[in-house]
Amino acid sequence: MSSDTELPIVLLHGTMGKSEDWSGVVERLSSSRPVIRPNYIERVAGGNSTNALAIRDLAGEVVAAVRAEGKQRFDLVGGSLGAAVATCVAAEYPEMVRSLVLISGFSHGSDPRMNLQFQLWRRLVSTDKVAFTKLLLVSGLSPGFLSAFDEATLNEIVEAFIASTDWRPIEQTIRLDSSLDVREYAARIQTPTLLITAKHDQIVPPAYSENLVPDAKTTELDSGHLIFLEKPADLSSAILSFCESKAGVVSSLRKKLA
Repeated sequence: MSSDTELPIVLLHGTMGKSEDWSGVVERLSSSRPVIRPNYIERVAGGNSTNALAIRDLAGEVVAAVRAEGKQRFDLVGGSLGAAVATCVAAEYPEMVRSLVLISGFSHGSDPRMNLQFQLWRRLVSTDKVAFTKLLLVSGLSPGFLSAFDEATLNEIVEAFIASTDWRPIEQTIRLDSSLDVREYAARIQTPTLLITAKHDQIVPPAYSENLVPDAKTTELDSGHLIFLEKPADLSSAILSFCESKAGVVSSLRKKLA
């Protein structure tokens, strides 16, 4: 049986994300730990836009994806919507999650500011994908990072994002952002938890992550919401340091009990 230090790190992407978003982080994590990064929304959303997504369905898909890899225990990391899914997984499957890292997490989408943002997203997704993508860049990246690109490069980024995105499940996913409420799940979590916030986050301002999980540790990175793009080295370092600290605690307890 694998030791706890060999457990995989499972990475859950956000609303507009996919597993490839974690590439910069995985490049650094995978030298120390196995990594699983499921495209968990795709299988659940499917092609039927009339079906409402539920956090528990997404959590179940994550667990199924991990079990399909032959794993029964792991360290869990989720960003934005992925943080909500991770919160549900940790509450519903506590025996499987050794440690939990929530990046720019929010507890419920009914907050007036969050709900207004998601309404705007849904409208732009259906009427103006270019404007929607530009809004994501402006609100998702820190001023310093975004200002490094010239107009031509930004236009290329927008065009590439639109062309590479599967837009079919997006409205469903944004509806889930608006309706989700993981406060009950968060209150049940006993797993050691780290909350990571971004100093320049305009999509989920740091205050929305405060006290998301009782007694969680917290750290702030100098980044916008899309930390995995801006600061993959800092993010992977924070994740690995926290997860490995939990491995050390478990190992110490086992030695004492031996």
